[in-house]
Amino acid sequence: MIRAGRTGAAGRAPIPAPGSSGTPGTARTAGPPDMTDRPTATGTPAATGTLSGTPGSPGSAGSAGSAPEMAADDAGGPLRGPSPATLWRRYRILLLVALVVLVGAAGIGVAGRHGAHGELDPRAVDDKGSRAVAALLTERGVEVRRITDVAEVTGTATERDVLIVGFPDLLSAAALRTLADTAAGRVILVAPEDAALSAVTDQVRPAGTVAVAAREPNCDEEEAAAAGAVDLGGRLYRTIGGGTGCYGTGEGSALVLAHTRGSSELVVLGAGDPLTNGRLAEQGNAALAINLLGANGDAERVLWLVPSAGGAATRDERLSLTDILPSWVQPAALQLLVAALLAALWRARRLGPPVTEPLPVVVRAAESVEGRARLYRRAQARDRAVEALRAGALARLVPRLGLDPGADGEPAPAAVVEAVAERSGLRPADVRSALYGPTPADDPALVQLADDLDTIVRNTLDSEVRRS
Repeated sequence: MIRAGRTGAAGRAPIPAPGSSGTPGTARTAGPPDMTDRPTATGTPAATGTLSGTPGSPGSAGSAGSAPEMAADDAGGPLRGPSPATLWRRYRILLLVALVVLVGAAGIGVAGRHGAHGELDPRAVDDKGSRAVAALLTERGVEVRRITDVAEVTGTATERDVLIVGFPDLLSAAALRTLADTAAGRVILVAPEDAALSAVTDQVRPAGTVAVAAREPNCDEEEAAAAGAVDLGGRLYRTIGGGTGCYGTGEGSALVLAHTRGSSELVVLGAGDPLTNGRLAEQGNAALAINLLGANGDAERVLWLVPSAGGAATRDERLSLTDILPSWVQPAALQLLVAALLAALWRARRLGPPVTEPLPVVVRAAESVEGRARLYRRAQARDRAVEALRAGALARLVPRLGLDPGADGEPAPAAVVEAVAERSGLRPADVRSALYGPTPADDPALVQLADDLDTIVRNTLDSEVRRS
């Protein structure tokens, strides 16, 4: 019988381009130990269970190797935690990975201090940046001002300003409408898609894509004719109801000159390669870049808009993360989620069903009962402890009472209470409270319930012995 005391808690000309323990039992691996009190010849309950931990050598009930996870003293003291050496062996790989990540992040941060980086950014010094173009413009007396907020253009741009946007697709519809109505003399968009174009102008539409390569102007526009061959391509565009196309193919042009909805000059480039540090010195890229940006005397200031997550929209409309992500990100994330769920199901099926196998060591019944009681006490699981106590008592009483099972395979509680009270001589109310009553509110009440159950079982079984 499990004793409750052991149970517990859970303008100018364009610039031209330059030249070129007991009886072993059985256990199921998929659940907690299954311990059932069974009467033996001596009246001592036997138990079978699983030993959770590394199997140790058979020994006595008090041997430390037979239950390594129960290092508490007999009074139920707290378990000792792992030693520092054990923690180091267990987590050293994770600590090493974290250290490598921190060192890498620090190295990247230090490296980033030597120069700004960013595609088509007038401060960036890498191949994709545009620091060289900004320097050429400054040498020719044109101020280059880097901005990140469309609101900075409103009310400040003049006819002597050139506004260039490297990534117009990052702007919201409201921000693009602001650009379309700006008073700047010229607006330059680099590789815009149809939605951005529709918000800014009704004279230009996309017409396909082509690889970036050296191309001739094939048009009479002064800026393009003076620059000659340049590295252009990327997106192609066609004009509707006005405008001029240069550097074209059979499908469209990689450079289009038209007007915005606010009547400013509009230049649409299929790719930003002529503006980058890495290609500025090739072909006539430098001449085309500074001619378009007004270094031939047409402009006094270049407003270089570099959209960011916080400044891509107007002050009244801020963008969310989903607004600035490419359209393929969400479907790709969904596919990855489905793949992760399938992988989890696949790995779960590999575990297989529970199987029965012999215990690796001898575990005495008393030791198993005491260990399980300590676990209950540590978790403060009085309900589970009461359930185990009552299940054990009913498992010993019901087979001796000769009651018919009900629809669920168990006899009715009223029939059990009546039979037990008749054979034990105890009051039915006390029997019902002990076998089917509420869970005790504290440990003393649990101890009392265990004693009551022990009394009921003993009196009922002893009455049978006396009658026989």
